[in-house]
Amino acid sequence: MKNWVTQSIRVKLICMFLILSCIFALVNFFSYYSERTLLNRINTLLTNNIKLKEFSADVDNLVNALEKYLVSRNFDMLREYLHYGQMIEATYLQLTPVEESIDDYLLLENIKNMTRSFLHQADKAVQAKRARNSEEYHQNFMEVVRYNTNIKWAIDRLIIKQLEENSRQYLQISNRLIYVQRLSLYLIVAVLIISITVAIWTSLHLTNPLRKLAEAAEAVSNRDFSIAPLPVSTNDEIAVVTEAFNDMVASITRLFEEIKNQSNLENRLKEQELQNLTMKNTLREAELHSLQSQINPHFLFNTLNAGVQLAIMEDAEKTGEFMDKVASLLRYNLRRIEKPVTLQEEAKNVETYFFILRTRYGAERFSFSVQIEAEAAFCQIPLLTLQPIVENALIHGIENLETKGEIIVNAYRRENRLLIEVSDNGRGMDETTLTRLRTNEKLPGHTTGLGLANVRERSRLFLGESCLIKIQSAQGKGTKVPLDLPAVKEGGV
Repeated sequence: MKNWVTQSIRVKLICMFLILSCIFALVNFFSYYSERTLLNRINTLLTNNIKLKEFSADVDNLVNALEKYLVSRNFDMLREYLHYGQMIEATYLQLTPVEESIDDYLLLENIKNMTRSFLHQADKAVQAKRARNSEEYHQNFMEVVRYNTNIKWAIDRLIIKQLEENSRQYLQISNRLIYVQRLSLYLIVAVLIISITVAIWTSLHLTNPLRKLAEAAEAVSNRDFSIAPLPVSTNDEIAVVTEAFNDMVASITRLFEEIKNQSNLENRLKEQELQNLTMKNTLREAELHSLQSQINPHFLFNTLNAGVQLAIMEDAEKTGEFMDKVASLLRYNLRRIEKPVTLQEEAKNVETYFFILRTRYGAERFSFSVQIEAEAAFCQIPLLTLQPIVENALIHGIENLETKGEIIVNAYRRENRLLIEVSDNGRGMDETTLTRLRTNEKLPGHTTGLGLANVRERSRLFLGESCLIKIQSAQGKGTKVPLDLPAVKEGGV
C-alpha cells in the first residue's frame, strides 16, 4: 500500500485503466465465445441437415428418372439418371455425423451401404432394360424403390437424432450464456463502483494541492514573494509541479534583487553612452563641414564654364565641348541621390560619360550605343543606376581589349516591368571578379564609388522592391548584365 501511495498519478491511472480494461475484456470474451459456440453449432447442424435433405432429393430424382426411362426408354431420362447417379456417387461417401456417437456412426454407415446397393440395383435395372428383359428390370426397380424408402427413413432418423442432440446442447449453451450475462452485469456494477471511488479519491488527491498551488501563484502574480515554500508530501506529478513552483519563486526573488542591483549600473552606462553619441555627432558634423569646404560645386561649375567660354573665344571648339561635357557629368553626379530620374536622363548621362572617355582614349578604341523603346524612356529609376554597370563593362571588359570594344544598352518595357540589358564584347570576367562584384566589394577605377548591392538597395528604397541584377560572363565571351525593375512613371505605373 505504501508503494502504491508513492507512485505517480500517471502510474496509478494507467494501472486502474488496465485493470478495468482487463475485466471488461474478459467479460466480453466469454460472452463472445459462448455466442460463437452456439452459432457455430447451429450452423453445423443446419449445414449437415441441408446436405442430407439434398442427398435424399437426389435419390428421389434418380428413382423418378429411372422409372421414366424404364417405361418409355427415353434417352433424355437415361442421361438424367446418369447425372443423378454421379451426384449421389460423389456425395454419399462425404457424409459425416455431427456428433461422434456410436448410434449416429452406425446409422450413417447403414445409409452408405444402402446407397451402394441402391446404385447397384439401379444399374442392373438399366442393363435389364437394354437386354429387353422386362421381368428382371421390374424386379430390380422394385428393389431400388425399397432401398429408396429405407434410405429416406434412415436420413430422417439421423436428422431427428441430430436435432435432439443439438437441442440439448443448445439448452446447455443458453444456460451458460445466461450465466455469463449475469456475471457481466455484476462485473459492470463492480467496475462502476470502483471507477466512482477512484474518481472521488483522485479528485480529492489532486484538488487540495492544486488549490494551495493556485493560491500561492495568485500571491506571486500580486508581487508577493514573501510566501513560504509549499510542502511536498507525495512523489507524484503534483509534487514535481510544487517543487518547480518553489524553485521558480526562489529564482524570481533572486532575479529581482539582481535587477535592482543592475538598474543603477545600466542607468550610468546609458548616460555615458549618450555622452559618447553626442561627441560622435559633433565629430561627424565637423568632418562633414571639412569635406564640404574641400570642394565647392558652384565654384567648380563656374570655373568649368569660364574654361568653356575661353576655349570658344580661342576657337578651340573641341576643348570647349569636352569641358562642357565634364561640367554636365559632374552636375549630374552631384544631384540629390534620393531623387529618381528618368531612364532617358540616365542614358544621356552615360553617353556624356562615354564622350569624355572617347576623347581621352580615342574614338577608335570602343563604341557605345543606347537603344530605348518609347514606352521605357520615361520610366523612373534611381540616380546612377546605369553608370556603375557601364563602368564595370569598361573596366573589366573592353579597357585592355586589343580589338575595338563595343558596349550596348537595350531597354524596353513589358507590362509592368522595365527590362534593361548592358552587354559588351570584352574579355569577360573570372569567377573571383564576379564574386567581388556580387558581394559589392569596392573595385578600383569606379568614378561613382557605387556597387551593384548599392544599386539594388536604392531601387528598393525608391521603387518598393530590389532591382534584380544578374551577371552572365565567361572569359573570352564578353559579359551581359540584365536588370529587372518595376516600370514606374512619374505620377504612377
